Amino acid sequence: MTKSELERLDREEFRKLWESAVEGDPLDRLIFVCAGHLGMRASEIAHLKKDWIDFQGETVEVPKEDEEFHANGSSRSISFKHLRERVTIELRRYFDYNEIVGVNRATIFRRVKNMAQRAELTRQVNPQALRATCAFQLAEAGVNAQGLRKFMGWKDLNTAQKYIEQVGVDADKQIKRNKDKLW
Repeated sequence: MTKSELERLDREEFRKLWESAVEGDPLDRLIFVCAGHLGMRASEIAHLKKDWIDFQGETVEVPKEDEEFHANGSSRSISFKHLRERVTIELRRYFDYNEIVGVNRATIFRRVKNMAQRAELTRQVNPQALRATCAFQLAEAGVNAQGLRKFMGWKDLNTAQKYIEQVGVDADKQIKRNKDKLW
């Protein structure tokens, strides 16, 4: 098993962690959707600001630099247009009352650990596990390596390819799903 296979959550663990986030406060839910659905890093979530979010265009713009944040080359536009409705709901719920997340990276890690404990998950869970779960789900949905690399903010295409290989994407299913595009 690869490191990412060990880190990512299965469907049931993901569901339980979401239920635990719902039992928590708006910041717990925000952390869950940002890491688990948007694939954001803990440092990105910790520095997330309302002005990074375009609710009309349904994107989060992770900047190259901000007054307190340096993306180290992972700046990107993350679309949430076609993701679960809870992403939009939780982003709005949090940022209707707050301008910034404004916590440190360690707080993000601690909150995810606390959610996992409330969910009674039997293994260590951290924000990276949610991020790995997001990448796996996108690969499972048929997102190609280049799209996955761009969405997740990875520099190396090989990282995306590892998630696609884990899924074991069936060529026949992809052809069937995209047969209208064949000429």
